Amino acid sequence: MAKDQGKPKKATKRQKPKRQIEVVRAPGAFPISTTARARKRSREQTVDRNESQSNSGGRSSKLLDWDDTAKEIRAYGATAFVGKQKRNYKDEEYFKLTGRQKKKPQTPLPILRGIKKAAAKREAKERQEAREAGIVLPKAKKDSEKFDSTYRSYGPAPNIGFMKGGVFRVQKKQR
Repeated sequence: MAKDQGKPKKATKRQKPKRQIEVVRAPGAFPISTTARARKRSREQTVDRNESQSNSGGRSSKLLDWDDTAKEIRAYGATAFVGKQKRNYKDEEYFKLTGRQKKKPQTPLPILRGIKKAAAKREAKERQEAREAGIVLPKAKKDSEKFDSTYRSYGPAPNIGFMKGGVFRVQKKQR
């Protein structure tokens, strides 16, 4: 008994068995745009994955595919897009389906003329302000110099005849 009184008793705790922890990797937060991260998966890879799932253990429930789930969540979230964000999302989807960029709509000609006219006014105003400030600017090119009358000349001497159906015709007195 003397030995037991001198030493304090150690509390023996019962050891719990450690549980196995399964690490699951999930995609990041909801992406606004996937243009830079677009990954292409070949058809063979998806077929191989489906075969491996069907062969492993004979489970009756299908495992959750994170990539497909993330795409579905993004598509559902995209229903709330408006304006430019909605247009960009539709363009992305079109590119995924076709592999081509969608054509942008053409600007109507009257609006385009108005834009060019406003740009010409701004340029003239800038030139006037620069002239008043004493800055020397190069001369502006004239539009009439762009089109040359000899641009559509055919053959060696187009002034003596004319082209008709790919044949150069000259009158006898002009030969």
